[in-house]
Amino acid sequence: MKKNEELFYLIKSLTKSEKRYFRLSSKGGEDAEYLLLFDAIESQKTYDETLIKVQFSDKAFINQLTTIKNYLKQRVLQSLRNYHAKISIQAELISIIKNVEILFHKGLYTICNSELKRAEKKAINFQQNVLLFQIKDWKRKVYQALHPQDFETLKDIITEQKQCLDSTTNYINLLLANTDPTNASLSHKKTNHLQNKTLKALNLYRKHLASNNPKKAKQLIEKLIKEWEQQPELLKEYFTTYFSVYNNYLGYLVFEKLYKEAFVRILFLKQKASEVTVNSASLIKEKLRLYNIELEIHRNLKDIHNTQEVIENIHGFIEENKNVIPDNYWLSFRFQFANIYFQKRDFQKSLHWINDILNNQTKKDRKDLITYTYWLNLLTHYELGNGFSMRYLIDALKKHIKKQKNIEVYEKLILKFLSKTVELSEKAKKDAFEELALELKKNPIPNFILGYINFNQWIEQKYELYSL
Repeated sequence: MKKNEELFYLIKSLTKSEKRYFRLSSKGGEDAEYLLLFDAIESQKTYDETLIKVQFSDKAFINQLTTIKNYLKQRVLQSLRNYHAKISIQAELISIIKNVEILFHKGLYTICNSELKRAEKKAINFQQNVLLFQIKDWKRKVYQALHPQDFETLKDIITEQKQCLDSTTNYINLLLANTDPTNASLSHKKTNHLQNKTLKALNLYRKHLASNNPKKAKQLIEKLIKEWEQQPELLKEYFTTYFSVYNNYLGYLVFEKLYKEAFVRILFLKQKASEVTVNSASLIKEKLRLYNIELEIHRNLKDIHNTQEVIENIHGFIEENKNVIPDNYWLSFRFQFANIYFQKRDFQKSLHWINDILNNQTKKDRKDLITYTYWLNLLTHYELGNGFSMRYLIDALKKHIKKQKNIEVYEKLILKFLSKTVELSEKAKKDAFEELALELKKNPIPNFILGYINFNQWIEQKYELYSL
């Protein structure tokens, strides 16, 4: 995103109700002209500043377009703050703290105390220690203004502040520890703060996995999930954190090939997520992680029959939230769709998604996914027996690979095999697949490549098929 496009992307991110709220709050007066600029930018599919200048060439404000855009950006952000004043407990507490600051400067200490009492209760209940520290600080200032000589009470308030600070310091240390879980050492202090417990548990969970102790890792993450579910208020307020923990657990189940257990738990988590009304960007990211895990199950369980429904749901979800989902996420999902249909031998549907990627590729696309889409395209046409197209497709793939690197030995072997055997009889193909498997044992395909397309599995399955 370029600097001059910030306002465009901000406006494009607004929901219908957010746009309506902004327009209603900006009607009349000096804002009338800025609404014209807002509407003009909102109507563009891609930002075109030259067109904006032409469109408003008769308006005085166009001579200071950068300044006006910054003003409009601030007005949109102010509108969003007002509209989402109660989007979270954190937002509510920040609003109260702002109110207290204004009241304090007016000398309205009694109202300050009333607001601080309300804020303190919320901050304690929802474990908002960073903001609780600020609330305690205002509590100290107000009390000091009213009772400047009562040092004992002031000392008690400052001690409470220190406890908040200690918990916050522990939280920061846990965040740091989770950037390098295998090497970080953790404090053995017990804590009732659920966010801190979560960070500590995730750190230990990763350590158990790294030390090849999956049973302990599973027990730890299951215990953490139960703790969240036993605190429904916190779970509702910090649902994205709970979702992230659950995704880690599901990832573990899939890694251990416990697909059916994972599938049941995915349905449970989807039901939980359907009860959440605020669809934040962070929650959307976790939902995409969940879809990734679900697709992993579909890749490994060929007897699951609702693949088409899942893919349609993912497609719909990404279309609905495309303003906050990076293009490469969509590319990654389309590649997975093509791969899953290929593995399920639904080659026409696989080809649909392959063509969608190759016909719409851009310079910003991940090169690795484009490369393995070319490979998948080649394998799919081989399966369909399109011998006439194979030479052209092989040449196109070779050119594509050579732009990035030298062609590896295993790539040469597979390309030569595909070119020579596409039109052979089944008996001849069986022998050819067996010979290819032996050649690839001498020149093995790197494991990370098999994560894109499992060539070895495909070769083995084809050999077994022709052996029947």
